Amino acid sequence: MNVEELKKVYTANLKTLRTAKKLSQAELSEQVHITEKFYSDIETGRKWGSFETIVDLANALSVEPYELFLPAGSVISHNERRTKDLMKRLRSNFSELVDTMEEFLAE
Repeated sequence: MNVEELKKVYTANLKTLRTAKKLSQAELSEQVHITEKFYSDIETGRKWGSFETIVDLANALSVEPYELFLPAGSVISHNERRTKDLMKRLRSNFSELVDTMEEFLAE
């Protein structure tokens, strides 16, 4: 893969992920603390953004940074960190559910 192909994958992934989350360019750029113009330049391939910007974009889009550079249709293996994060979220939500049920039954 050459640089131009990588840019096309990156920009296509940004747009696909952003629209899947039903975010406008303005909304995503606000979450990442960059200007809408700068984000537009990134999404259209005129700019890349710093490593920090790439990480911030990935976090705002709920993906790992490397996923922004994977060609469409690539199989993403769920690494240990993501699995642990999922389990932590499930435990947290389950605990809230149990607390709610206990409060309801105590009434």
